[in-house]
Amino acid sequence: MKMASFPGGVHPAQRKDTAYSAIERLPAPEKVYLHLSNSCGCPSKALVKKGDAVLKGSVIAEPAGRISAFIHSPVSGIVEDIKKWPHFSGQKLEAVIIKNDFKDEFAPSRNAKDASLLAPSEITEVVRNSGIVGLGGAAFPSDVKLLPLRAHKAATLIINACECEPFLTADESLIREKAVDIIEGAKIAGRALAAKRIIIGIEDNKAETAEELLKRSSDRIQVRLLKTKYPQGGEKQLIYALTGRKVPMCGLPLDVGVAVLNVSTVFAIFEAVVKSKPLYERVVTLGAYFRKPGNVIISAGTRLEDIINFRGGLPDNVNKIVLGGPMMGQALCDLDVPVSKAASGILLMTDVERKEYECLRCMRCASVCPMGLVPRESLALYKAGKSYGGALNCIECGSCAYICPSRIPLLHYLKLSKKKLAALSCPDARSPAAPAGRTLTK
Repeated sequence: MKMASFPGGVHPAQRKDTAYSAIERLPAPEKVYLHLSNSCGCPSKALVKKGDAVLKGSVIAEPAGRISAFIHSPVSGIVEDIKKWPHFSGQKLEAVIIKNDFKDEFAPSRNAKDASLLAPSEITEVVRNSGIVGLGGAAFPSDVKLLPLRAHKAATLIINACECEPFLTADESLIREKAVDIIEGAKIAGRALAAKRIIIGIEDNKAETAEELLKRSSDRIQVRLLKTKYPQGGEKQLIYALTGRKVPMCGLPLDVGVAVLNVSTVFAIFEAVVKSKPLYERVVTLGAYFRKPGNVIISAGTRLEDIINFRGGLPDNVNKIVLGGPMMGQALCDLDVPVSKAASGILLMTDVERKEYECLRCMRCASVCPMGLVPRESLALYKAGKSYGGALNCIECGSCAYICPSRIPLLHYLKLSKKKLAALSCPDARSPAAPAGRTLTK
């Protein structure tokens, strides 16, 4: 049977060595560093001050706008300080620093209720109060996604189980161990959206894992196998592959009556609604050259140095750390950076200097672009002091840079174009373009 897919894309080596490892729990560190910028929206507003005692699961910050999120403490202890701390963006941003007392005292929680008895608005409120954001990497507040489709006549909820980036297996391991909870989380999210159908999309290289979902699915929930190709898990690519609908350029899934949630996100929704557990920890893949690779539950705010030390230390051959996957992840140069809710993976890698050559005009970058762009134009226009207008539609998947025989960091130039275009439309836009790669200094 021909697998559903999308135009373009590439086929990097999968390197899914950790897929079958059991999920472990990383010990809580002595201190956690919780950035107030914990979602793709406005930084949250701190509700605690230096010297305050906090309990595990207690609220330490509240949303400061509609696109913002609650933050909960992953440990019990004392607020040591609120100050600027290294962030994965390369900047120093405001963070609440909590010293762990290792008593693991939990904050009082509401009594768990039968999700089937909750109104959609009640489910959405629980998701909001639990600080749940998109765990596929975007960190978009999930309660906002659960609101707009209720009145749509063809509302479809898609659960993204593709995990198409090399090395990353956190979602796959979660499905293997928590398939029942994930199915229940999908039903709860579907109820909140009043979705008429729920589709779980998973790549065919995870056929065995898909069986775990199929065993527990129902007529209302459809499990679909998709062709293994990167970026199959891209929101727009996934929607096209599963429904045939095309999200308009610069548009949103809402425009075609669809909402997309990641597997880890619906699991967090299940835990919030059924177990009254806010989002303060998640499963993260530790891959590539980790001495002890695997999938582990990590408390939000745990520094990279603590994670690496817990797993055997930093190997001598490693000079690059990537937060996320190798295609869309962020290269870091500071071990003090803590993981956020959106961190799906941490990779220890060896970075070799690669010489960049002149563009061959081979157009391979255009042939693999899942958005139908011509990435080489961003390079040519950048050198001419201009910006490539199509960059605003770039999903930053990195397929163009991956396939380029001249080793040109095309994604870097696309990001520069996006930054310039954003500054033209909004003079206050100051978000720095992500670097093509940074080398770790020990």
